[in-house]
Amino acid sequence: MRDRRLYLNYSAFYFFYFAAWGIFAPYFPLYLKSLGMGGAEIAILLALGPLSRFLFPALWGLWADRVGHRKELVVGSLAGSCAVFTALFWSRHIAAVAAILFLYGFLLAPAVPLVEGMVQEETDRRRFTYGPVRLWGSLGFIFSTMCYGTLLDRLPVVWVLAGILLFSALNVLSATRLPAGTGGDSHPRRSLRRAVLRPEILRFLAASTLMQASHGAYYAYFSLHLDRHGFTRTAIGLYWTLAVASEILLMLVSAKLLRTAGPSRLISVSLGAAAIRWLLLSQGIDPRLLALAQVLHAFSFGLFHVAAVNATHRLFPPALRSSGQSLYNSLTYGLGNLIGLFGCAVLVDSVGIRGLFGLSAALAVVALLIALRLPPEPSSPEG
Repeated sequence: MRDRRLYLNYSAFYFFYFAAWGIFAPYFPLYLKSLGMGGAEIAILLALGPLSRFLFPALWGLWADRVGHRKELVVGSLAGSCAVFTALFWSRHIAAVAAILFLYGFLLAPAVPLVEGMVQEETDRRRFTYGPVRLWGSLGFIFSTMCYGTLLDRLPVVWVLAGILLFSALNVLSATRLPAGTGGDSHPRRSLRRAVLRPEILRFLAASTLMQASHGAYYAYFSLHLDRHGFTRTAIGLYWTLAVASEILLMLVSAKLLRTAGPSRLISVSLGAAAIRWLLLSQGIDPRLLALAQVLHAFSFGLFHVAAVNATHRLFPPALRSSGQSLYNSLTYGLGNLIGLFGCAVLVDSVGIRGLFGLSAALAVVALLIALRLPPEPSSPEG
């Protein structure tokens, strides 16, 4: 009974967290466009959250490893970010929006990496496996994306803010149901710097960072690209939904794939699929190519994320696992998004959106070459 309760509590956390993201990712750029902001400005604003997630999560992770109380940190993180986000209802100037998004990213930064570490520990205890829990996040993403695609064809785009805030508030409530934190870690303290300087960790983090950087054009301009070519917001939502639905199907079998192939091989497969995906998007807006590219999201995000979180858990010793997950999130979803989004802002006017997707494919290939040198079975010095 307790195992089922844990499963439901973690699943609810992922559902509401990614339901908010399911509105933010496809539709928040359209909201910024409604404020009169151009393509470069939108990319820069979207990069401010990743900037704060790059600068600060490692500090949150070290704090969690030293003093424990991870649940309290997660709840505080979500509540604070939710409160800050409400200020967007009264902010239309680019400087005010920028400050809010930066602070929002700073406060939100520790939530997911800390929960990822907690879920991996439950997986070690064989209470459940990661994929079936994490797929509830994908279901939340699909639910909100589909609902809002239809809604925004009928209502003002400001409703984007209301939807994000609603699911963020529900996420705070779901976090209060997570297991209670501890007063500290019982494992001997270890040096994070010494762990990170291991060659296999450096390669893993470099490949992960470049992988996420290759997603910059997708997150900044995919919705805008379709919008400019006359796709309805319902259609835009359906394309995003197709991507996440494919991700869910893969997550259902992710535990078996991890057992048979191992995280390093799955990371390489995912990077190859990402390169193909971005090449397809660089070819134009043929609906068949768009659909195939979105199906490949199952690999470029779904399989990659499951494998990378598992590899992070294996590579870092128990005393540094919160730090390890925070560092992975910081570099991947912080620095990686930062490189991708700022790079897009600089290059979009000269190479266009299709050109950006071509460059994204090149980044994925570079990451693949790095990942091919990862050990087949990553492990920590203690493992």
